[in-house]
Amino acid sequence: MKYALKSLLLGVAAAFMLTGPALANDIEGRIESIDPVTQSFVVQGITFYTTPATDFDDGLKRFEDLQVGLKVEVDFVYRDGKHYATEIEKDD
Repeated sequence: MKYALKSLLLGVAAAFMLTGPALANDIEGRIESIDPVTQSFVVQGITFYTTPATDFDDGLKRFEDLQVGLKVEVDFVYRDGKHYATEIEKDD
C-alpha cells in the first residue's frame, strides 16, 4: 500500500512537471496588430490568443471591437507555449 501511494504521487508530480502550470498574469499597452484569422492580437510584442471564454469589458463586447492603437489591459494565462487572453478591457 505504501509503495502504491508513493508511485501514485510520483506519477502525479511527473505529469504536473511535464504539462507545466498555467500562469496567470496581466499586461497593459496599445494593440500593435490584430489577426482575425487566428483571433489574436499583439501588445508589447506578445501575441495573445482569444477563446470563446475570453471576457471583454469596458465597452468591448467581442474580438471585432479590438482596434490597432487601442490601449488595453489584458489578463492572461500562459499555457502550452501560448498566451491566452482571459479578460480584455479598455485602459485609460
